[in-house]
Amino acid sequence: MNASADQNIRIILADDHPIIRKGVMAVLNGSDIQIVGEASCPTELLSLVERVDCDVVVTDYVMPSDGSPDGIRLIERLRTSHPGLPIVVLTMLRNVGLLQALLAGGVKAIVDKTTAMAEVHTAVRLAMLGHVFVSATFEGRLARFGAHSVSKLTDREGEVIRLLVAGMSVTEIARKLERSVKTVSKQKTDAMKKLGLRSDMEIYAYAMEVGY
Repeated sequence: MNASADQNIRIILADDHPIIRKGVMAVLNGSDIQIVGEASCPTELLSLVERVDCDVVVTDYVMPSDGSPDGIRLIERLRTSHPGLPIVVLTMLRNVGLLQALLAGGVKAIVDKTTAMAEVHTAVRLAMLGHVFVSATFEGRLARFGAHSVSKLTDREGEVIRLLVAGMSVTEIARKLERSVKTVSKQKTDAMKKLGLRSDMEIYAYAMEVGY
């Protein structure tokens, strides 16, 4: 699917908001980049990728319009069916766990939709070369929490986070796991530090975004 040096970079663009698609197209369409397909939902995107040759996929992260899996699950579907296809993700979400999960999942570029969309052009070019691009607004958070990863949670810390997300209080978790409230509270605090999370709301947002 890769374009040669003298060919246009062929892009499939997916976003459920027509205005966003037009904005991205205005930035990308030009000299060496050609939009070869547009999708407004995950189903359309997955279908297009199977039918239309492209060199890079540029997709919104959240497209819940048709009931098909979006977010991380959509990225996994694309990576499974086309492992060599560079993916550029557009998102407004700033959750550190999400950003880490996207990069760990093989996404080549993450562009902040709230900043200058001109970054998309740079992201596409670098993705084609096999390089990683992350918007400056995300780089700061990743740098701050770069050492934090879900993979570094202990089994007990992970268990506490999952039960918190399920709606249990620290006291209820302590009772269920037969641990002291002090122990569970510390495991919760340690897990939050490792994940770069600062509040219960961020724990829930992280779980929803990453599917943890």
